[in-house]
Amino acid sequence: MIMNLTIKINTDNSAFAGENLGSEVSRILKSYANAIESVIDPDTSWELETKLRDINGNTVGQVKFTAN
Repeated sequence: MIMNLTIKINTDNSAFAGENLGSEVSRILKSYANAIESVIDPDTSWELETKLRDINGNTVGQVKFTAN
């Protein structure tokens, strides 16, 4: 079975403007990584899927876990 984790982030808003792009993407990914660190069981995919939010609280992306 192939398992995929797809992360999409829309960087078209002020939280990512100018020199903030790298640091904001990093902050979002670190936050997500910390939230899923304790997920051990691959059958609990719902815990891996979430909406991603920028520093201003706007939804800017999503994470989807799929098994083929």
